[in-house]
Amino acid sequence: MEFLAKSNGETISEHTQNLLTQLEILKALYPQALTKTEWQLLQLACKYHDLGKMNDKFQDKIKNHKRGMEDDELPHGVLSTALIPFKELNKSYYSTYDLKALAYAVALHHERDFSKFNRKNYEKEVGLLAVPAGNFDFASVGLQPPQKPLEIPSGKYFDFGTVLSATKDIAIYQEYVKLKGLLNRIDFAASGYYQVEFPDSGYLQAKLEQNALGKWRKNNPHADWNEMQTWMGNHAEDNIVIIAQTGMGKTEGGLRWLANDKGFFTLPLKSAINSIYARIKNKIFSEATEAKQHVGILHSDMLQILLGEFEKDDDFDSTNLMDFKSYLNETRSWSLPLTITTLDQVFNIVYRYRGYEPKLATLGYSRVIIDEVQMYSPDLLAYLIYGLKMIQDYGGKFAVMTATLAPFIIDLFKEQGLQFTMPAQSFLLPELSQRHSVKVLHRQLNADEIVAGFHDNKVLIICNTVNKAMSLYDELVERLDTSKVKVIHSRFIRKDRRKLEKEVTAFTDEENKQAGIWIGTQVVEASLDIDFDVLYTELSELNSLFQRMGRCYRRRNFMKEGYNVWIYDGGDKLPSGIKTANSNSVYDYEMFSLSKQAIATLDGPLSEKEKMNLIAKIYTSANLKNSSYLEKVQKTISYLDGCANDRKTKQEIANEFRDIESVMVIPEEILKQEQVEHLHDRLKQLSAGNNYRGNELEIIELRDKMMDLTVQVPAYLFYKKIDAKVDEVELSRYQRIPVLSARYNYDNKRGLSLSAKEEMVWALSS
Repeated sequence: MEFLAKSNGETISEHTQNLLTQLEILKALYPQALTKTEWQLLQLACKYHDLGKMNDKFQDKIKNHKRGMEDDELPHGVLSTALIPFKELNKSYYSTYDLKALAYAVALHHERDFSKFNRKNYEKEVGLLAVPAGNFDFASVGLQPPQKPLEIPSGKYFDFGTVLSATKDIAIYQEYVKLKGLLNRIDFAASGYYQVEFPDSGYLQAKLEQNALGKWRKNNPHADWNEMQTWMGNHAEDNIVIIAQTGMGKTEGGLRWLANDKGFFTLPLKSAINSIYARIKNKIFSEATEAKQHVGILHSDMLQILLGEFEKDDDFDSTNLMDFKSYLNETRSWSLPLTITTLDQVFNIVYRYRGYEPKLATLGYSRVIIDEVQMYSPDLLAYLIYGLKMIQDYGGKFAVMTATLAPFIIDLFKEQGLQFTMPAQSFLLPELSQRHSVKVLHRQLNADEIVAGFHDNKVLIICNTVNKAMSLYDELVERLDTSKVKVIHSRFIRKDRRKLEKEVTAFTDEENKQAGIWIGTQVVEASLDIDFDVLYTELSELNSLFQRMGRCYRRRNFMKEGYNVWIYDGGDKLPSGIKTANSNSVYDYEMFSLSKQAIATLDGPLSEKEKMNLIAKIYTSANLKNSSYLEKVQKTISYLDGCANDRKTKQEIANEFRDIESVMVIPEEILKQEQVEHLHDRLKQLSAGNNYRGNELEIIELRDKMMDLTVQVPAYLFYKKIDAKVDEVELSRYQRIPVLSARYNYDNKRGLSLSAKEEMVWALSS
């Protein structure tokens, strides 16, 4: 008899063969992912995982195109375990621990609710499975028919009422995670008809030599990898931590360290990810098709980036929509050799949420690059450290690259058991050693001094909060030519912020002789490749301060008299965004205070080496032992230890991991614009129509245009202000965007207005 596995008519035998094909691809590309025994167990898992689908209830459901689980239908993975010959396997080769990991991987390869079933249900359904099992061609999947009668597995292999513990059954649990995780990835690939992994085969390294080093040698035949890039290439087998001055080519160094392995490149900000993705795609790979086979971009706005790329092709239409969807699928499924992504896409593994195993199993044979670690908030730093330990425990490798690194972070790494190699010294560029001359002002940042000091040059002002940036903007446009003053921060809708990012980048191009003033917040610290003549900044803390200074005289030494950086430390008052012992402070108060003391006497040139020395001297574990920052890191790590066996849903941990205090909304006044109303009406019309497939490309494009109208706001508005939400926009069955009341004014020159109190509640998200 033929037993179906899929509603499209694919049989269990055919589906199993597809899994075995994907298994061979994975094994050929990454043989180091598992031991010999684990590969054999994974093959058994592929063969047995769906055999429980031959039960009558599932076959009736699939043949009659019914969706979901029937009330009395036991999950097929649990039934599959009854067909595994545990006794024979135990006698012949495998340990009880191996077989327990196999049994749980097969039984739980889909996340299901077992609460309404008990052992009697299990025994009954296994008994009923005997009849269809007698009619199944086991030879078609390379197996012997099971012995009769069918019985549920012994409790030493699989206990229906329990789950494995991540903290007690450590050895079994790790093997289970690898088996289940890779079984899931293979199963998803076979079901989605895409390739589980794509080969690199040394291609990235060859392109690095050809298009990066080769380009330098056109100007200098003797050009070679610099000291930092050479060191990273020589330590490709180690976990590494390096400190290197901005502009040294850490991206190329990181790619050299990847060697020929699977890699993940993580950065703090989406705009920085977009920049690195474009750099690798355009400068390392010479053709777009080559790049798409090797590198993917993964974050919440990736659809907009990739749709824009595909639409550059004149012939992009519904006929080649499949290529676009396949690339999206391959990227989201981690099938490409290199993925450039945000921390939350990778390090949500720390919660061990239901279904996290494919990620951790993949990271166990991958290399992860962490760029600019100093940018992370205390909770994200804790996730990073905890996640790196998990990756290390499963066999993966990591490289931490950063322009500045506090000693207390190194201490935290060591306390958590991270094993790594560091060079004896930080890497510096001798030809760019003196970029800044600093003047510290013991007062509040103010418009008067900026107006007085503006002499038709390129001026950057960085504030600690959006509200401070907006109020300063209002003051300056009253007193200067409005065309010369612009503001950029996180509270612009996506479309307007993207436009501003392009404008500020073009403004600081050395070919552009235009003068003007740009006011920004943290969004310009590390995400944009910009180079201003003068910087005015509120004091935040040293790491952030030095990042800000990197936006001024970025690739040139300051050889003039006077200063090009003015730092306002607040004087007797605190700068915006700083609160004493307050969890709503944008920057930790103790770190701010230490920074204020450290720079108090600075007056004149400040070299790159001196900046690094200040970080090393000030940010020690001893100096920060009472700081709320360090306390939060340690508390978060303890919390992650404590919730190791909670098995929360992915949605539950999404609310805990990142952007917990923010919600994506569309401002009401934007939605009421005539062209937007037409856009929304067209989307609703096509989504409700009978020709979804035929209109799918236009629907994707319309949804992306609607997402271009969104901005992040504090979640506080929705649980404290009952009139903040006035409607919802439905983009799909799975996605609804709240509409924010017009009483929160939106202006495409200033952004979205919030009160100071509302902003501080959301401080760390701004």
